Amino acid sequence: MKWQGHIPTVPNVVIAICATLAGILIALRFAPSTLAHENRSYASGASSLSVVAIGVLALIVVGLLFFKSLGDRRYQSERELLRAFLENIPDNVYFKNRDSRFVCIGRAMADYFGLAGPAQAVGKTDSDIFSSEHADQALADEQEIIRTGQAKIGMEEKETWPDGHESWTLTTKVPMKDRHGKIIGTMGISHNITDRKQAELRIRYMALHDALTGLPNRILLEDRLAQAVALARRNQKSVAVLMLDLDRFKDVNDSFGHYVGDRLLEAVSKRLQACLRDSDIIARLGGDEFVIGVPMVADNRDIETIAQKVLSTLGEPFRIEGHELQVSASIGISVYPADGENPVALLQFADAAMYEAKKKRRGIYCFFTPELTEATQRRHKLENDLYRACARGEFVVHYQPLVLTNSGRITGVEALLRWCHPEEGLISPNEFIPQLEELGLIVEVGEWVLRTACLQNVAWQKEGIPRVRVTVNVSAQQFYRGNIVRTVERVLRETGLEPEWLELELTESLTLDYSETTIKIMQDLKRIGVSLSLDDFGTGWSSLSYLRKFPLDRIKIDRSFMRDIPSEPAAEAVVRSILSLGRNLGLDCIAEGVETRQQLDYLQKQMCTEMQGFLYSPALPAAECGALLRSGRPGFMSVPCVPENRFCGEYASLRNLCLPQGPIRI
Repeated sequence: MKWQGHIPTVPNVVIAICATLAGILIALRFAPSTLAHENRSYASGASSLSVVAIGVLALIVVGLLFFKSLGDRRYQSERELLRAFLENIPDNVYFKNRDSRFVCIGRAMADYFGLAGPAQAVGKTDSDIFSSEHADQALADEQEIIRTGQAKIGMEEKETWPDGHESWTLTTKVPMKDRHGKIIGTMGISHNITDRKQAELRIRYMALHDALTGLPNRILLEDRLAQAVALARRNQKSVAVLMLDLDRFKDVNDSFGHYVGDRLLEAVSKRLQACLRDSDIIARLGGDEFVIGVPMVADNRDIETIAQKVLSTLGEPFRIEGHELQVSASIGISVYPADGENPVALLQFADAAMYEAKKKRRGIYCFFTPELTEATQRRHKLENDLYRACARGEFVVHYQPLVLTNSGRITGVEALLRWCHPEEGLISPNEFIPQLEELGLIVEVGEWVLRTACLQNVAWQKEGIPRVRVTVNVSAQQFYRGNIVRTVERVLRETGLEPEWLELELTESLTLDYSETTIKIMQDLKRIGVSLSLDDFGTGWSSLSYLRKFPLDRIKIDRSFMRDIPSEPAAEAVVRSILSLGRNLGLDCIAEGVETRQQLDYLQKQMCTEMQGFLYSPALPAAECGALLRSGRPGFMSVPCVPENRFCGEYASLRNLCLPQGPIRI
């Protein structure tokens, strides 16, 4: 880009030379009147030539003056346009010389810098305005542009100011060239995105921290435990996980109210932080359950010392809102690598040990052993049964309607895997799907679910039922190791389902891998024609950057936020932020776990597009869902009370409807 456009002006020196020549000729024309003329005829001829020359030069001078005036007017017009642009554009616009000193800036940028006017910035550098951290980076970027001639487009820059506060801008910088193409500096435009970045940080913080205590929640806890396990593995050390539950906490809520109970939980979190090391991990899972992670443990005696210290600290009376409260805690302990090698297993076994401690005598700690609970034995039994379940065709697919919040019209169904155990009936997917992943069976089972859902949708369409999209969940193993693109193409071809009626649902934890591989797979899926949605949004490492880059169609708001809307302002703030974010990015939003009219009214007020949950319908077997689709029933059911055990409440009446769906080839 050039410093200015080419303006056809006439140099003043050319006009001066022409005017001088005209003056000389005029002098020559009239000089003979004062001299003797010996040759009259010669003088007469010279006089005629002089008159012609004077006229020509006079015309040239007049023409040059005209063109200079025209050029001046065009130059002045362009300067006025530039001045108006710099005065009125709301973004920060600036020009710098080769030394990265400001040559000119816009009015908005002067206000942004806190200057009285743009002229005060002339000659200054970024180091005169920002801290050295940002100034050094800006200088390096601009010198690279001058050196290479390559622009930097759409950079997100963090600006650090001398008083310590930070701001963010979306910046484009390009080389500035003169009319001959020589680089004489840089020019740029920056848009302030500080509010957007702060919103992103707030959403991320709320998604990873407990709203009441500010402690890490389960998602952040598992991430930090995974890091601690990796460190311990390299150094041949142990990691202890202490699951802590307050004894009879329900009595506090019942006797003094939830406000006092919440203040007690805050006080407990502060005491735990005060009595543990900075390197220890403290998290709240919800209710009165806390988890302590102790990295780099040498032996069990260190763990016992910490457990005893925690119990002693919590045994001191709490003074809450004028009440003196005496509480105790029970602690279950699991240890890496003796009890498990991943955070999920360690938390599960610590939980089992904690319940054993409560059963023995409250206010004590208990180490996990494999023989502790029936839950461990049941887990091993279910693992064995899972292999047989694949062969026996014990898996079934149920379908939960997705409906418009403003009318209750069904727009789609989500395919949900269920296990009809021959002895226990329907088993919660929370129990067996993680085991399918650990056993390496999830890719084959996931493909079976995809094929079954597509076949069912085709069958509904052939019955004349209004067409709806079917949504199928995709696991991380399917996405990265199951050749998902080729699988989807094959299933669509073999079942005859048109791609527009299939949606693949990705979990947020899956999209954390912000790599070229992830983006390419998603783009290939979009080229097939299927739509993509992001499940459980807000529960992972939420980032606005991947929402801008990934070709998503919808985001689903996790049910945990919907559940807490009536009682937790933080949850309501998260939902409102997600809905606003979706609208700004052109993404439809679906709210999961909508169970009450109050939640629906909130979603309608916030203009959320779709919802699913008990308020409309639980997940249903294919035949019942087909009947519901056929009826076209609009509106919502009245659900005054949702069972605490939602899975059992949903499916207790369906246990006799578990029909074999055919074996899955593994």
